[in-house]
Amino acid sequence: MTLNKAFALRISDLLIKNNMSKYKLEKESGLTHSALRYIFNEVNKDVKFSTICKVVSAFNMTLEEFFSDDIFKLENLNFD
Repeated sequence: MTLNKAFALRISDLLIKNNMSKYKLEKESGLTHSALRYIFNEVNKDVKFSTICKVVSAFNMTLEEFFSDDIFKLENLNFD
């Protein structure tokens, strides 16, 4: 799985766990609707670090907490 896919899946999981809509995530993170849509549709090959930080902050998490999920284990990711 690509890092972008893992990122989108982690966001989806956190949206469910936090009972948060994508719209609320947009407002909390400051991301545009199209930016969030690009993440979920995997339009961009790479996600900018600033985007990651905005999403993590919107969930009131640290980067460590966000990336501690098993989905980000190196053996689960494909970097080709």
